[in-house]
Amino acid sequence: MNMNVKSKGALGLATVSTVALLAGIAWAAEGAGMLDASFGAGEDDGTPAGVVSTSLGNGDDMAEDLSVDADGHVVVVGNRHNGESNDIVLVRYTTDGSFDAGFGVGEDDGTPNGVVNISLGEGNDFGTAVAQQADGKVVVAGYHEEGASTNIVVLRVNADGTLDQGFGTADDGTENGIVNISLGDGNDVARDVALQADGKIVVVGDSVAADGSSNIIVARLNADGSVDEGFGQSEDGTPNGFVATSLGNGDDKANSLVLQADGKIVVAGNRVADDGSSNIIVARYDAAGVPDPTFGASGDDGTPEGFVNISLGEGDDVARDIALQADGKVVVAGDSVSADGSSNFVLARLNADGTPDDGFGVAEDGTPNGFVSTSLGEGNDYATGLAIQNDGKLVVAGYHQEGDSTNIAVARYEANGDLDQAFGTADDGTENGIVNISLGDGDDMAQAVVVQGDKLIVVAGTTTATDGSKNIAVLRLTAQ
Repeated sequence: MNMNVKSKGALGLATVSTVALLAGIAWAAEGAGMLDASFGAGEDDGTPAGVVSTSLGNGDDMAEDLSVDADGHVVVVGNRHNGESNDIVLVRYTTDGSFDAGFGVGEDDGTPNGVVNISLGEGNDFGTAVAQQADGKVVVAGYHEEGASTNIVVLRVNADGTLDQGFGTADDGTENGIVNISLGDGNDVARDVALQADGKIVVVGDSVAADGSSNIIVARLNADGSVDEGFGQSEDGTPNGFVATSLGNGDDKANSLVLQADGKIVVAGNRVADDGSSNIIVARYDAAGVPDPTFGASGDDGTPEGFVNISLGEGDDVARDIALQADGKVVVAGDSVSADGSSNFVLARLNADGTPDDGFGVAEDGTPNGFVSTSLGEGNDYATGLAIQNDGKLVVAGYHQEGDSTNIAVARYEANGDLDQAFGTADDGTENGIVNISLGDGDDMAQAVVVQGDKLIVVAGTTTATDGSKNIAVLRLTAQ
């Protein structure tokens, strides 16, 4: 289904410390959208609580995704530079923001307890997504440089951070606990991961085809890390267990996924249209990996049934995260280039059949009903993470360009798409509904957000230290 909507406008020692906020915000005030003083406290250095900055050495350390377990522990996945190359890193924090001393114990990887460093060999390794099992095991998706190309990597660690020896026992050149997947001679990248109720693991990303373009990839593994041979039994050039989708001559990428209760897989990403711009793509596959014909409809742009193509103007539109409401509606967050050339936060809500929800985003923001565009000020705004509260409110995290640097931005919307006027009421230069956070003079960026119960919002990303290196940043905000 094509929705072509033209806009009308608009290591060394690892350290954990709280970081001084330079936004001039009265964080001690009560209300939703304030830093949680019980997180990251205990550093007697005059810096506020609510933020934890983690440096794992002299190089760059960056968070890409996070998960919060039932006990409130925060698991962050990302990558760190070991002086020669990038490694996958997992960090687990306790409920107060300190390292979890029971995680990553005894690992001879140069990191302290609470941190697990994983190197897959020569070349760079990147962790992009994380999911936690009910038994405490942690599943990570990412990719590994293999010569001149990259391979998809899925790994699983036990609750103590050790590699799960019962996972990924196939002879793929990696040790037990790790699955290495190559779909050809080009780059294969995993960008998100989700766990089915039966323990199977679904991964989405993209793979370079023989013609040099990128295709959307959906893969499913069994609980032991073996490829699920009953998934993706189509003649698309990939083996069983994988589905490759090309939507045209340009690059197609899947950035996020969510699983429905009926086993269907909903994917969000972007495709390069014929005019060279990027459009948002939302796709739904059935439990066998076949595009769902009840979602979307064939459009005049050549997109097949099972896919929704969204263009909000002549600029680039990108979906970066996706979530599913309790009523089956699909919410997508990303960014869109407006008429003035700057990027804005964008939210889209689709009905269960893939049509735009006309009851969402009825404000006059230059987009039609079903969509919300939010400018956080002069400069570019990028939405990277999305979570839905139990009351139906939508929490979006990302970053906002502020002069020569970027600040972390968190926005909350009512269920109808209006900014929540009760969120982020501090004097930080933004309107109510938006929180703008600067952790210093350098770039600060949020990459993922999770709602923890009814009272807390946890954000993971990256902050720039005074020496110019990047540190992992974890923030906890109040939701009430």
